Amino acid sequence: MLDDEDRVIVAAIAPVMLGIKGTVPQVVRGLDVAIAGLPLEVRAQIRQLFGILRFAPTRMVVAGIWHPWHAASQVEIARFLSSWRYSPVTKLRSAYDALHQLIMASWYGNAVAWPAIGYAGPPRIG
Repeated sequence: MLDDEDRVIVAAIAPVMLGIKGTVPQVVRGLDVAIAGLPLEVRAQIRQLFGILRFAPTRMVVAGIWHPWHAASQVEIARFLSSWRYSPVTKLRSAYDALHQLIMASWYGNAVAWPAIGYAGPPRIG
Protein backbone atom coordinates (compact mmCIF):
# COMPACT_ATOMS: atom_id res chain seq x y z
CA MET A 1 0.00 0.00 0.00
CA LEU A 2 2.84 2.41 0.76
CA ASP A 3 5.09 3.71 -1.96
CA ASP A 4 8.67 4.88 -1.46
CA GLU A 5 7.71 8.46 -0.55
CA ASP A 6 5.16 7.20 2.00
CA ARG A 7 7.81 4.94 3.53
CA VAL A 8 10.12 7.94 3.98
CA ILE A 9 7.32 9.78 5.81
CA VAL A 10 6.66 6.82 8.11
CA ALA A 11 10.39 6.34 8.70
CA ALA A 12 10.65 9.99 9.79
CA ILE A 13 7.54 10.05 11.99
CA ALA A 14 7.65 6.62 13.65
CA PRO A 15 10.82 7.04 15.76
CA VAL A 16 9.56 10.38 17.08
CA MET A 17 6.10 9.08 17.82
CA LEU A 18 7.42 5.90 19.44
CA GLY A 19 10.37 7.52 21.18
CA ILE A 20 12.75 4.85 19.87
CA LYS A 21 15.75 4.57 17.59
CA GLY A 22 16.18 1.89 14.96
CA THR A 23 13.77 -0.89 13.98
CA VAL A 24 12.02 1.53 11.61
CA PRO A 25 11.91 -0.98 8.73
CA GLN A 26 9.75 -3.29 10.86
CA VAL A 27 7.35 -0.44 11.63
CA VAL A 28 7.14 0.55 7.95
CA ARG A 29 6.42 -3.03 6.91
CA GLY A 30 3.89 -3.47 9.69
CA LEU A 31 2.12 -0.26 8.75
CA ASP A 32 1.97 -1.36 5.12
CA VAL A 33 0.37 -4.66 6.17
CA ALA A 34 -2.05 -2.90 8.55
CA ILE A 35 -3.22 -0.47 5.87
CA ALA A 36 -3.69 -3.28 3.34
CA GLY A 37 -6.12 -4.96 5.74
CA LEU A 38 -8.34 -1.89 6.13
CA PRO A 39 -11.57 -1.27 4.22
CA LEU A 40 -11.19 0.41 0.83
CA GLU A 41 -12.75 3.69 2.02
CA VAL A 42 -10.33 3.95 4.94
CA ARG A 43 -7.37 3.16 2.68
CA ALA A 44 -8.49 5.99 0.39
CA GLN A 45 -8.53 8.40 3.34
CA ILE A 46 -5.06 7.29 4.36
CA ARG A 47 -3.87 7.85 0.78
CA GLN A 48 -5.25 11.40 1.02
CA LEU A 49 -3.42 11.94 4.30
CA PHE A 50 -0.13 10.77 2.82
CA GLY A 51 -0.82 12.94 -0.23
CA ILE A 52 -1.05 16.01 2.02
CA LEU A 53 2.12 15.06 3.88
CA ARG A 54 4.16 14.37 0.76
CA PHE A 55 3.16 17.43 -1.33
CA ALA A 56 5.60 20.18 -0.32
CA PRO A 57 3.17 23.15 -0.25
CA THR A 58 0.57 21.35 1.88
CA ARG A 59 3.26 19.73 4.03
CA MET A 60 4.67 23.18 4.77
CA VAL A 61 1.35 24.88 5.47
CA VAL A 62 -0.55 22.12 7.27
CA ALA A 63 2.30 20.28 9.01
CA GLY A 64 4.88 23.07 9.34
CA ILE A 65 7.60 20.81 7.92
CA TRP A 66 9.66 22.96 5.57
CA HIS A 67 12.27 20.34 4.72
CA PRO A 68 11.73 17.05 2.90
CA TRP A 69 10.81 14.36 5.45
CA HIS A 70 14.22 12.70 5.33
CA ALA A 71 15.85 16.02 6.30
CA ALA A 72 13.33 17.11 8.96
CA SER A 73 14.67 17.16 12.50
CA GLN A 74 13.10 15.21 15.33
CA VAL A 75 12.22 18.54 16.99
CA GLU A 76 10.34 19.68 13.87
CA ILE A 77 8.50 16.38 13.62
CA ALA A 78 7.63 16.39 17.33
CA ARG A 79 6.28 19.94 16.95
CA PHE A 80 4.18 18.88 13.96
CA LEU A 81 2.79 15.84 15.79
CA SER A 82 1.96 17.90 18.87
CA SER A 83 0.27 20.60 16.81
CA TRP A 84 -1.98 18.02 15.14
CA ARG A 85 -2.61 16.10 18.35
CA TYR A 86 -3.85 19.19 20.19
CA SER A 87 -5.26 21.09 17.21
CA PRO A 88 -8.65 22.79 17.50
CA VAL A 89 -9.27 21.50 13.96
CA THR A 90 -11.04 18.14 14.22
CA LYS A 91 -9.64 16.79 10.93
CA LEU A 92 -6.06 17.39 12.04
CA ARG A 93 -6.68 15.67 15.37
CA SER A 94 -8.29 12.78 13.50
CA ALA A 95 -5.31 12.57 11.14
CA TYR A 96 -2.96 12.49 14.12
CA ASP A 97 -5.05 9.76 15.74
CA ALA A 98 -4.95 7.69 12.54
CA LEU A 99 -1.16 7.99 12.28
CA HIS A 100 -0.77 7.26 15.98
CA GLN A 101 -2.97 4.16 15.94
CA LEU A 102 -1.37 2.74 12.80
CA ILE A 103 2.19 3.34 13.97
CA MET A 104 1.53 2.00 17.47
CA ALA A 105 -0.20 -1.11 16.10
CA SER A 106 2.65 -1.64 13.66
CA TRP A 107 5.25 -1.41 16.41
CA TYR A 108 3.55 -3.34 19.18
CA GLY A 109 2.26 -5.96 16.77
CA ASN A 110 5.87 -6.81 15.95
CA ALA A 111 7.75 -9.39 18.02
CA VAL A 112 10.82 -7.10 18.06
CA ALA A 113 8.97 -4.74 20.43
CA TRP A 114 7.73 -7.37 22.87
CA PRO A 115 10.81 -7.75 25.11
CA ALA A 116 10.83 -4.01 25.84
CA ILE A 117 7.29 -4.23 27.23
CA GLY A 118 7.73 -7.56 29.00
CA TYR A 119 5.45 -9.49 26.68
CA ALA A 120 6.55 -13.06 26.06
CA GLY A 121 4.38 -13.43 22.98
CA PRO A 122 1.17 -15.26 22.37
CA PRO A 123 0.67 -18.50 24.26
CA ARG A 124 1.62 -21.68 22.45
CA ILE A 125 -1.27 -24.02 21.87
CA GLY A 126 -0.60 -27.73 22.02
